[in-house]
Amino acid sequence: MFHEFCTIEALNLRPGSKELEAFNVERVRGYLECNLGCKKKEVIHALGLHPRTVAKAIKIIRANAHRSVGALQS
Repeated sequence: MFHEFCTIEALNLRPGSKELEAFNVERVRGYLECNLGCKKKEVIHALGLHPRTVAKAIKIIRANAHRSVGALQS
């Protein structure tokens, strides 16, 4: 997991890049794993992300979870 003191600038991530998207997905995933049952608003406030960024990250996390479950069942 990424350290909380890391910033987008320090990691040299460009707005709108796939690298930034992956970074935010992992931040959201880490927060959700550490705070089971939390609400989306909590994630938004805790990580300081835009609501659409969090919604997209959750969508990606769910899609990846469904793919890995499907692969295990094959």
